[in-house]
Amino acid sequence: MGRFKKLCTVVYLLSCVVALGTFAASLFGPAAGRVEALLDKPAFRIVLAVCLVICALQALWVLLRVIIERPEPDCVRIDAAGEVQVTLTAIESVARAAAREEDVLVEEVRGRITGRDSSGVRVAIDAIALTETGLDDAAQRMRQRVEAALETMLGTPAASVRVRFLPSKTTTVTREV
Repeated sequence: MGRFKKLCTVVYLLSCVVALGTFAASLFGPAAGRVEALLDKPAFRIVLAVCLVICALQALWVLLRVIIERPEPDCVRIDAAGEVQVTLTAIESVARAAAREEDVLVEEVRGRITGRDSSGVRVAIDAIALTETGLDDAAQRMRQRVEAALETMLGTPAASVRVRFLPSKTTTVTREV
């Protein structure tokens, strides 16, 4: 799907360049006469019409996405009525506090609301291990602690946690001045 989107984007951008370039060259600059001669040819008019249709379809697509797309939820709804809500910032704060460990630095905690009714949360933790061994056990302990803390906070097992360890090696370059 990613290649298709890139291909559509390239076609759209090329269409915009052709349409806008033709318009600008016909109004301004020394090439106005040559552009008028090109516009007299049916093949160029067909190409220009196709480019304008592609630009119009893209503008319609963007307009529909702006109108139809719902905003990203920022609260987890704990009960079905939605009267009790917990913000994503609070969930990330609890997850960061629960993920602390002696040999691990917590780099980043990201949360994302899931579910049609915004009743679940997915937490991703990026950490740096200060040890070289036992990373799998440390990740499991950290994941279980964070899930337990979020279950205690929310009152329901609505969170899934993913722990990822980043490389701990850094390279220091010294230069003489």
